[in-house]
Amino acid sequence: MKARAVLLAGVALAVCAATPAHAQSAPPAANQAPADDGTTLKDIIVTAQRTSQSLQKVPISVTAVTAGDLNSRQVTSSLNLEAAVPNLTLSENGVSVTPFLRGVGSNQSNPNDEASVATYIDGVYIPSVTGNVFKFNNVERIEVLKGPQGTLFGRNATGGVIQIVTRDPVHEPLLDASIGYGTYNTLEAAAYASTGLGKSAAIDLAFSFNRNGDGYGTDIHRNQDIFRTNQLQLRSKLLLTPGSTTEIRITGDYSRLRSTGTDYQLAQGVIGADGVTSYPGVRKTNTDFANTGDNEIYGASLRVDQQLGFARFVSISGYRHVVGEFHLDQDATPAPIVQATINQFAESFSQEVQLLSNKGSAVDWLVGGYFFDAKYAYTPLHIAGAAAAPLPSIDLFGSQKTKSYSAYAQVTYPIFTDTKLTAGLRYTSETQDTDGHTESGGVTFPHAPIALCPGATTNCPQSQSFKKLTWRAALDHDFSSDILGYISYNRGIKSGGFNMINAGTPGYRPEVLDAYETGLKMQLFDHKVRFNVAAFIYTYKDIQVFNITGGGAVLTTNAAAARIHGIDADLAIKASRYFTISAGLGWLDGKYTNFPNATFTPSSPLLGGQTVVNATGNQLIYAPKLSGNLSLDYRIPSSFGEFAVNGSMSFRDKVFVSAANRLFIPAYAVVNGTLGWTSSDKRFGVQVWARNLLNKNYYLNRTEQALGDIQFLAPPRTVGVTLSVKTR
Repeated sequence: MKARAVLLAGVALAVCAATPAHAQSAPPAANQAPADDGTTLKDIIVTAQRTSQSLQKVPISVTAVTAGDLNSRQVTSSLNLEAAVPNLTLSENGVSVTPFLRGVGSNQSNPNDEASVATYIDGVYIPSVTGNVFKFNNVERIEVLKGPQGTLFGRNATGGVIQIVTRDPVHEPLLDASIGYGTYNTLEAAAYASTGLGKSAAIDLAFSFNRNGDGYGTDIHRNQDIFRTNQLQLRSKLLLTPGSTTEIRITGDYSRLRSTGTDYQLAQGVIGADGVTSYPGVRKTNTDFANTGDNEIYGASLRVDQQLGFARFVSISGYRHVVGEFHLDQDATPAPIVQATINQFAESFSQEVQLLSNKGSAVDWLVGGYFFDAKYAYTPLHIAGAAAAPLPSIDLFGSQKTKSYSAYAQVTYPIFTDTKLTAGLRYTSETQDTDGHTESGGVTFPHAPIALCPGATTNCPQSQSFKKLTWRAALDHDFSSDILGYISYNRGIKSGGFNMINAGTPGYRPEVLDAYETGLKMQLFDHKVRFNVAAFIYTYKDIQVFNITGGGAVLTTNAAAARIHGIDADLAIKASRYFTISAGLGWLDGKYTNFPNATFTPSSPLLGGQTVVNATGNQLIYAPKLSGNLSLDYRIPSSFGEFAVNGSMSFRDKVFVSAANRLFIPAYAVVNGTLGWTSSDKRFGVQVWARNLLNKNYYLNRTEQALGDIQFLAPPRTVGVTLSVKTR
């Protein structure tokens, strides 16, 4: 470990030494950015350290994407955020999305399986992966923090953090609305309205609705459209300013996502569990049981910011509620083999308090506490078909309760001129309780004596707890007012849990990740170029690995260790007043260093059962060697408004979906484009857009299971037009 830290330090010093001498000798006192005359890049303010700072002054690898960038690149929801962030890969199953960042992630799908890359909206943690599909219609910016966040964020995360920051309401009346229509009977409508309520209050309302009325494909057995979605989302924020030192934000949100569900098909060359059915064709399925998904999500939060004179006080309270009902033909054949109805429930409450130093203090410090209380359940998972024989059906009930307490502190101290040391600690104490049983027709099954729950005959209550210390240490130096270098060491964890629908199986422990990182953040050529680059080394142990067994059960165990090396970089160039280039690039080398008991699943059940193989040395799942994006944005002013042309491309190298490294998602590149016009007063606009412009067939998901490999494709090329209006 020490050798690796020294290696990173050497890389940092070597890179910094290679910077031009005039950059190092520039006077550090020149902290003022050039005037914004349209020829320089605008500064981006982020809250990566829980306080507002310039992106270029934060010694953390962060990719920040503004609302304007999201719109021009057609990054319309959390499902396609990877198009703007290097080394971010999203595993989608139609009703949820699981992020992998720098090769770190979790592809479990139980309601209690929190993501290794934590998602926050306005500081409130979103624990359920079935509750993190968002449309971006009232977003100010999205910040993706890379690497373990083991100090400042409520729920420790091994992979990183995705922060969604929404707009604050304003007092002057405002309306920003749009409606669009495209191929496949696609309808998209959005509106954002805000107004004042007297001198000390303002309120807003964000609304979005989208649907594709005609599916992207067909089920050839049931003769029905598939890949259809219908999503409604509402969010409102009330901003109260009862005094000059107090701000109160009260937020409520509601969303409903209904779709044809996870429209899986058998993969090419696979014979299904019925011994007959094979690959049905591009965007086609061949099932007897309609796949549907229905997610209902709502929540509320209260944030209080209070200036105390000697410091700032922040309180963030959050409540989240998720109910999902999903129907899945797991065998993906016309035979009634596994017909699953999955009823999921997740409810959580979080409370965080912080005391922060005043802005501009010589020493930046923060102390805080975090409480998290969550309930997760299958209510139940209902299995019918041949998998339940000789019974007509089987119901699996399971639940987990989690209570977690954390205390944390971080301080940044200037040890030399333009050199700062950051040190942070977090202590977490967590308890988890589970229970579950199996029944059919209302009759509960007994089970044999189990050591994990002695004396129990039907249910199997269990409990586990852990206490963990995590930390951050970083050293950063301003080589000039526009060049920052840093080196850091971070430890993060991902919480453990239980296999809720498999009563009597042991729980799994937290994952632990140690990260060594060095980076440079540079603004060059009078702020016309922004270039940020980071190199990192990870050691990753107690990795939570899941496997889908022949009966459809999902079992998670701590089964592996890994190491990951990589580089990621973000580049922005203001080539002229009207032409901006943005790009990102990521490189990963992730391998399992110890995984002797990985599961090998044949592509078809006709080829035999699952076996155990040694995956040590194999490539980490969902860890592309290369990933990147490129965006070209050109503005053309005229006497009757401004025209805008944007072309964007994202690329992902192939990724393996299991540690055995058999099945993989091939490499792909996706191109989006927009052509827009905005009136001279900026009140009216028209945008013609194309998503997947080159009509590439690429996979959003491929899964190995004992019933045969299954998969589904991303949407084909979709073209449409959007009309927009603003009051100001």
